Amino acid sequence: MRKNYIFAYLTFAVVLALVAYFTMDTTEQAPVESEEQLTVNWSYEGENGPAQWVNVNADYEACGKGELQSPINIEISNTAKEELDEQIKLNYEEALFEIENNGHTIEANSTTQDNSLMIDDEEYKLTGIHFHSPSEHQINGQYFDMEAHLFHESKDGELAIIGLFIESGKENKQLAEMWANMPKDGTEAVKVLKNPINLEQLLPEEKNVYQYVGSLTAPPCTEGVNWFVLEQPIEMSNEQINQFSSIFLQNNRPIQQLNNRDVFKIELD
Repeated sequence: MRKNYIFAYLTFAVVLALVAYFTMDTTEQAPVESEEQLTVNWSYEGENGPAQWVNVNADYEACGKGELQSPINIEISNTAKEELDEQIKLNYEEALFEIENNGHTIEANSTTQDNSLMIDDEEYKLTGIHFHSPSEHQINGQYFDMEAHLFHESKDGELAIIGLFIESGKENKQLAEMWANMPKDGTEAVKVLKNPINLEQLLPEEKNVYQYVGSLTAPPCTEGVNWFVLEQPIEMSNEQINQFSSIFLQNNRPIQQLNNRDVFKIELD
């Protein structure tokens, strides 16, 4: 009787062990499949480069079929001369940022809410800055060394972006701490900058801008974005430019068709 009891107990234990093993194996393999699905992502080159963004994800349809895409080549002689009805005003001062390498660019997210762009009575809060090398927009068919994008968002989720050309010259003091802490890859933790950046001093003295309605320049290429591309570039040293391009050699989207859009030349207050 005792032997039968021991045999039954051992049999039951073996069955439990097998069930636990196969259950554990199944639950461990499921996330692997999800991770493999998530590895299909967009890029600036290769099989998932700009020409294929529309095919990478169903949410990226505008990247291939949109009519108001960015960036564009700005032909100065073709800019519209009419006055805009909107009143455009910058409210910029010092801002604190935390920076990260998101795999596509260096992104600086604002941790303060004191900077904004006013379009008529609508306030667009500054949310962050990121960078491209070389520039994404062109002026008369010419690229610049880099381009910064200053993102703003209204309470209704509408977007306004200031495009800031960067050319080789003097060291940029406003961006010095950001560059000194620049993450080399996406595995590095988010870094909090100790000192604020004076955004008013970051911008050029002359604030003539080219305004048009476009899109995000990266997936999902959302349209309806108010673009304000500053005509006068700011400067960065060769060392600063080379430091960025050593991480992101070419992270700019090709020029998109204008499709009869108006480009206005205005001055920011």
